[in-house]
Amino acid sequence: MSKAKTKRTKRTKRTKKTVKTKKETSQIKPVVPKPEESKDAVFLKNPEASNKSSVTKAELLAVLKPEKTVPLPKPELRDIKWTIRKFVPLTTTVLGLGYILPNIAIVLILSYILSQMSISSLQMITQISGIILFLMASIVMMVIGVAIIVGGMRYKKKKPSPKGIIFLGVLFASFYLLCLGIGSALLLSEINLNVGLLIVGPIFIMVSAAVYMVPSLASRLIGHTLGIIGGFLLAIVTFNFQTLGVATGWDVPFPGPFMSLTIMEGIAMILGAIAVAVYSSFAGRNEKPVAYVLLSIVGLIYGIGVFIGPLILSFSFLDIVWKAPWLGPLYGLPSWVVNTTIFWSASLVLLEIGGILLILSSCLGFVFAAQEFSQIYVAPSETSEAHAYVSEVPPKRRKNVVKRKAGVSKP
Repeated sequence: MSKAKTKRTKRTKRTKKTVKTKKETSQIKPVVPKPEESKDAVFLKNPEASNKSSVTKAELLAVLKPEKTVPLPKPELRDIKWTIRKFVPLTTTVLGLGYILPNIAIVLILSYILSQMSISSLQMITQISGIILFLMASIVMMVIGVAIIVGGMRYKKKKPSPKGIIFLGVLFASFYLLCLGIGSALLLSEINLNVGLLIVGPIFIMVSAAVYMVPSLASRLIGHTLGIIGGFLLAIVTFNFQTLGVATGWDVPFPGPFMSLTIMEGIAMILGAIAVAVYSSFAGRNEKPVAYVLLSIVGLIYGIGVFIGPLILSFSFLDIVWKAPWLGPLYGLPSWVVNTTIFWSASLVLLEIGGILLILSSCLGFVFAAQEFSQIYVAPSETSEAHAYVSEVPPKRRKNVVKRKAGVSKP
């Protein structure tokens, strides 16, 4: 009997335990995952919690002020930016080499001309001084070519050029033109209208660059005005005067000071001064495409000139080299001078290639400006429409509306 009782008590204990476990498990509620709330809904529900999250300031402003939302750039626009960023360094590298190599030939030929002069009179001293200034101008032009290459590489690495470096570049280019102007005055032993403008124009550019560096609106306006005046003066000189022909004395159709066709280079100087003023003045996103268009026009005009001008000059050099044994400016000169002239003619091919690349870069600039204009007038997206709808709803209902727009359902 005792054994039977013990078995019954064990069974009753087991049944009590199973009943308890069933009751406990029945009381446990299943865990249902909550639907994910958008950042906008979290912000409107609890602003302090949104500060701890990864909500950016731009997203918060998009909720509070939907009318100021800026659309993201399209993939086509990003592709054009990538193409321009890869294409511009190639263009600047070829143009920089095109400025360096021909000026090496110019330095060698001017050095030979300088070695044939003797200090016998005051007129010869002025002639020697003029040749020395042309030599200095050629060396400065080679430095400018190196600066153009470095600037293109910085643009490829997305490093903006500081204002100080741009200021030095403008000063070097103006110093180059000033050396040509004073050297031409010494070689011609007179100062005519063209030579005077070639001296005054670079001075205006230098003063405008210095005044523009002062951080005030009045100084910038004065700097832009002086720069445009200097551009007009240099354009008049470029139209009517061949500076390189004064130093060599060769009857050859030399291009402008920057190795471009004289007419195209003069137009580029005028438009370049205006484009720089517009580019530095327009800071808004809606105004920048205008500056891009003007800079692309300048690049297109100068690219055409820097392709045609060196092409004509190179064929003219080949003509005088072919006539060198019988007549022409190379007749009776040493063979290394003739070979240097051939090298000068061959190095101009780099400028011709650079002109073609500059034309293509300007066309890409036009496409980029067109995409920027289309981004300004782009239709509002679905998200902006949703935010606009939310802004029209009264504040008491806005919380639920944002949740519904974000895809959050009520629990």
